[in-house]
Amino acid sequence: MTFNLFEMAALILAATTVACWINANTLKLPVAVGLLIVGLAVSGAIALTDMFSPGLGAGAVFRLLERQIDYPALVLNFLLCYLLFAGAMNVNLDAMIRRGWAVAMLALFGTVITASLIAAAFWALCHALGIAMPVSWALVFGALISPTDPIAVLAMTKRTDLEPHLQATLEGEALFNDGVAVVLFKALLAYAIGQTAVGGGHTDFSVIAQHAAIEAFGGIALGLAVAVVAVVVLYAVNDWITETMITIATATIVYAVALHFELSGPLGVVAAGLVMASQWARQALAPHAKEYVHVFWHIVDEGMNAVLFFLVGIKAIALSLSPLALLLMAAGAAMVLAARWIAVSSLGVMLLAVGNKIPLKFYNVLTWAGVRGGLSVAMVLSLPDIPERQAIFAATLGVVIFSIVVQSMTMEALALRTGYGSAKADPEPTH
Repeated sequence: MTFNLFEMAALILAATTVACWINANTLKLPVAVGLLIVGLAVSGAIALTDMFSPGLGAGAVFRLLERQIDYPALVLNFLLCYLLFAGAMNVNLDAMIRRGWAVAMLALFGTVITASLIAAAFWALCHALGIAMPVSWALVFGALISPTDPIAVLAMTKRTDLEPHLQATLEGEALFNDGVAVVLFKALLAYAIGQTAVGGGHTDFSVIAQHAAIEAFGGIALGLAVAVVAVVVLYAVNDWITETMITIATATIVYAVALHFELSGPLGVVAAGLVMASQWARQALAPHAKEYVHVFWHIVDEGMNAVLFFLVGIKAIALSLSPLALLLMAAGAAMVLAARWIAVSSLGVMLLAVGNKIPLKFYNVLTWAGVRGGLSVAMVLSLPDIPERQAIFAATLGVVIFSIVVQSMTMEALALRTGYGSAKADPEPTH
């Protein structure tokens, strides 16, 4: 049983719509949480059916369909483009600029520090459990699980009235560090594959690092250039339909060109989206366009969010559950939280050296707000078929489930208790 691209899209949208209906009428949870739980429930139900009634063949059919969903390509080559652009267009740009140093340090140095700490802890854990885990592949795991997921974080910040500078820091970090992490992941993946191919011989890491820098800065430059041209064009038109189409074309062109020339598409669309969020760009929009463009990108954001997290739950069927896998899932969540707290605290000490004192409770809130999500799952599923893949997948899935279900759902209470947030006056519906 095989489906073409259009048939698979119809199947995914139909299943996601049913999952949204279930969440809206029963669970009544935020989209990311509700759709992840529904997806996990579907995977669990299929696994149980296969266990108790193997003659039905439900598991075989479901896995056949699941394997036809190219999740990494769907997320990294399509969904991420529009989700990041939508997120960047709706941030408070002035507040983010005021927190520029903190955002830059978290997105760049915070990601690298976190990835290094997680890699070291994961390598030690695997060897303690008797799992042969080369350092190179432990570094790959550190890179793919280190970024806070922009989609999950932005969804979380919408549900809570966070203190403005905290919200700006979280949103800025989430938008930029995923691009940094994707570049870092690709570089370390190339290094790990090279190490495996040559049996642990020499790999020219300087060439990999140079390519990563070109990819990152080239993506940002591309996004800025295309967005500036788009805003100039916006000033020349006065029609909300055309102006909405210009925003769609901007995101699509930036991402497509970036992929073609091996530049960072995520950093490119974030840069373009931030230009579109500027006062200069907003003044170019016709009065009606300001309203319609926001509504359009809100629908895109919510709809693609639903697809993303429902498929995360569906992809859980690919995990072979065992006591060892469950241990890796639990340990993965613990080590990621510990690594993020150390990284955030280290950056806080650096800020203290320049006279910027930050309370300890701020580190705790920032650590707990470091939600991981679909981006990490996409990266782990893009790994080649190596012996270490199942252990890395188990740890990744454990981190993502804990982040989405526990961290994002308790973030509001933590922000309220620590004084970094207030109850949302007019919360958005969860469906």
